[in-house]
Parts: sequence; C-alpha cells; structure tokens
Amino acid sequence: MKEVLKRAWSGGMFLFLIAAATLAVAQEAPAVKQARQQMEIEQTNKAVATMTEAVKANPADASLLYYLGLAQIANGEKEKAEISFQKGLEVNPKEALNLAGKGYLRMLENNVTEAKTQLDQALAQTKSKNVSVLKAVAMAYLANDKFTNDALTLLQKAKSINSSDYETFILLGDTYTKLVKGGDAVSAFETAASLDPKSGTPQYKIGVVYQRSKNLTSAEEHFKNAIAADPNYALAYKELGELYYNQKKAAEAVKAYEKYLSLTERPEPAKLRYAFFLFMAKDYKKANAIFDELLKRPDVSPTVYKYAAYAAVESGELEKAEKLFEQYFSKAPQADIQASDYVYVGKMYQKEGKDSLMIVNFKKSLELEKNAEIAQSVADTFYKLKKYPDAIDSYKQLRDIKTKLSSQDLFSLGKAYYYNKQFNEADTTFGQLAELQPNISTVYAWRARSVANLDPDLKQSLAKPYFEKVVEIGEANPDKSKADLIEAYSYLGYYYDTKGDFKTAKATFEKLKAIDPTNEKAIAYLDAIKKAQQQQKKPKPQGSR
Repeated sequence: MKEVLKRAWSGGMFLFLIAAATLAVAQEAPAVKQARQQMEIEQTNKAVATMTEAVKANPADASLLYYLGLAQIANGEKEKAEISFQKGLEVNPKEALNLAGKGYLRMLENNVTEAKTQLDQALAQTKSKNVSVLKAVAMAYLANDKFTNDALTLLQKAKSINSSDYETFILLGDTYTKLVKGGDAVSAFETAASLDPKSGTPQYKIGVVYQRSKNLTSAEEHFKNAIAADPNYALAYKELGELYYNQKKAAEAVKAYEKYLSLTERPEPAKLRYAFFLFMAKDYKKANAIFDELLKRPDVSPTVYKYAAYAAVESGELEKAEKLFEQYFSKAPQADIQASDYVYVGKMYQKEGKDSLMIVNFKKSLELEKNAEIAQSVADTFYKLKKYPDAIDSYKQLRDIKTKLSSQDLFSLGKAYYYNKQFNEADTTFGQLAELQPNISTVYAWRARSVANLDPDLKQSLAKPYFEKVVEIGEANPDKSKADLIEAYSYLGYYYDTKGDFKTAKATFEKLKAIDPTNEKAIAYLDAIKKAQQQQKKPKPQGSR
C-alpha cells in the first residue's frame, strides 16, 4: 500500500495549489485551472507551457510564477522551478507564495533548516491570514513526514478563513491520509468533491484511502467515480489497472492501463507494467512487442530481460528465450535471482523435450523456495519418466510442503513404491489412499497386488481381503471395474482351489468367465472341473495361476 500512496503522491502532489481561489487577477484563473487539469492527466509539459504563456501575458503577476514553478517541479525541472520562484520574488517581493515555493523545494531536498526559514518568512509576511499561502506552506510541510501535524494546523486555519475552498479540503484529505485517519480523509475529500463535482481528484483519493484499507470494492467504485467526473483522469485508470492486476483480472487490467497510457504524457516508465499486464492476460504477442522495445534501451535492466524471457517461453519462442535467460543470469545480481526464474527455465526445457534439464532447474527453484506447484511438477515428471526412486523422494518432499498429499499424489507414490519393489511402503500408501477413496475398486486392487508380492505362496492370505473388497465394490458396477474384477476373481479362484474349497473356486471362475468369456484361466479351470467330474476324481487344473 505504501507504493500505491507513493505513486498517488508523486503523481498528484503538485496539483493541489494550482486552482487557488484567491488569485490576484480573476481572468488568470482559467490558465491555472487548465494547468492543474493537465497535471492530473500527467501532461506536465503542457502544464508548463500553459503557465509559461500565462506569465508572458501577465508579467506583473508574481503569483503566476509560483504556479509555473509547481508545474516545473511536476515536470522534473527543479532548477527551472527555483528560477521561477526567484523571478517571482523579484517581480513582487511581497508575494509570499514564491517564498513558500522555495521552502517547498528545500523540503524536497530534505534541507529542513533552510526550508523552515523560507516557510516561516512566508507565513510572517502574510500574518498567516492568506489562504493561498497557508495552503502552499502546508503542501511544503506534507513533503516531510515530521511536519504533517504542522500542515494540519495550517489547513484547519485556512478552513476557518474560507470554508468553501476546494484545495483546502484536498490537502486536508491528504494530511489525514498521512496520519492514517481514513474516515476524516474521506470526509474531507467528499467535501472537495461537492465543491468541484467535475474534478476527478477527490474521488480518486477516496479510492486510494479504501485501497489502503484493502476495501477493494469501494476503491474500484471511487476510481470509477473519478473517471465519471473527469473521463481523462489518468491516475484513476492507472490505479484501476493495478487493482485489477492484483485481482488477476487480466483483461480489465490491460484495458485500464491502455487508457492510462493514452492519456499520460510519459508512457515510457509505465510500459514495463503494461507488459506485465499483457503477460497475465496471455497476450504474449503484444507483451513480446513491448519487451522488444524495452530491450533496445541503453539502460535496460535485468528485470526486462527476465520477463522478456518468460514471455518468450510462453509464446514458444524457445531459442529467443534461451538467449534472453543467458543475458538475464549474466546481468542480475545473484541475490535477485528468484525461484520463479528457474521455474521458467525448467518450462523452457520441458517444451524442448529436455526433461532432465527441466528437473535440474525445478530443483534449483525448490532450493530457493518450497513451492508446492513446482514440487508437484518435479514429482510427477520423475514418475512419468519412470525414475521411481527419484519420484518417491520428490513425493516425500511434496508431502513436507503440502502437509497432506492428494489422492492422485498417493496413487502415484504407491505405484512408484510398487514398481521399485518396496511392497510394504506401497501397501501403507494404498491404505492411506483407501481412507480417502473407500469406494474405488482400483485402490484395493493395487493394495492387493502389493501384499500379494509379500505373500507369493498365499500362506498368510494377505491379499484376500483386499481382492474381496474389489469384488464388493466392482460387482456394483462391473463395466467400470472390469479389469479389477478379472484380477480379483483370478486370484480368489486360485486361492479357494489351493485351500481345497473347489465349489467356491468353481463359482469364482464362473464369474470370471461371465465377464471375460475368453479368459484362459477361467476356461482351463472350468474344463478341468468338468473332466474331473466325468472321471469322478479331484480336478487337476492347469494354468489357474
């Protein structure tokens, strides 16, 4: 939230005094208001031009040089602002606004001692009765957190002098926001909105307050209200874009940011954010175009290489992605490399069919961050590659991260144990799976297979209860459980035969033949029974197991 407030402050702190109601010459107010509106939509070059023309038209009005200085500060031209404030004092030494402007610059430079001297002089010169000067000094104070309460005192005095001054309430709202008094801030901004319904600033700032308190629904509502009041209010579109981005609403984020970029005079600093939004929206073609543009800058940062590589992976430009990753890893400080970087390198190798290299990078990712999604990919990939010992270790690591494995995880882990001939562990794992999925025949079939390997001579009858469970579940839906039933009937038929229960063995093999008419074991056993009956002697089944 601090970053949101920082963006809001840096984007709008210079506009608060632009529309002061106490200008010396009434006909000059439209130029000041126009400059303020231009700064609201981040067209600071135009704001400087507007105020420059106003100064030329009215060279004797020193207050205009103050507003020109504010526009220059907003445009990143502090040295020029210093000249404007000084010239204003030369035109009219009694115009305290320019003293306040100089104090404001010193505050921005963190030269508090000199700033206080200038600001105190401005207040003394007007005997603290001029609303414009009170606001100008308060704004300067708001540039330093140590003076927030001093700003509040001055603004309350300005309010007592003129209770219908729009800018006073905007600054009061900002002051209360800094003091973390959200209710008071909203009230002040609402008053400002009632005084100037066509300004987007009050509603925008209410949105920032709600955003700070994580009331995103209300924040969105007020950002939209700001746009309704002023369809060209750039910062509202920008914050809507950020809000939607954080809510994973990719399409809305892109749309809002595109509008912001069309309004701001300086779209370049925001293009990286825009590329992120396009990336989230899976518009990789557009994202790649933005990244390609950013990569041409002489001051390109490692972050640009990083996300350009991500986008190239997603769009399938794998050769390009490899080159970008090489540049990123060579330029980025080791401390800045994140787990997600190795994830994307792993995804790149996965798309290239290089599973071993994919796993190497996924493991590097897990060393930096215990991420369940990545641990899942590692375990599933080892299982797919039939590297069962590695799969077992990976599913164990996944259990440590997730705390509880899913049914599919347990199923894969159980089979990995089985194929690795760790039948006790397989039995335990399938037992855990049966607790989660007690009505699936395949679970019991795998558990039966596992313990059958521990009891190959059927001396302990370990598999019998589990195959009986397969029959219990499978006979309710034989089409779905046919393969499991075939295995269960085959085992149980052989079991009953070895125990001398030929009647039950015969009935079991008859069930086996009923669902699998060509089953060789069932046919052989039943033929043997038939021959034995004809010969009236004990059958000697062949191939029953």
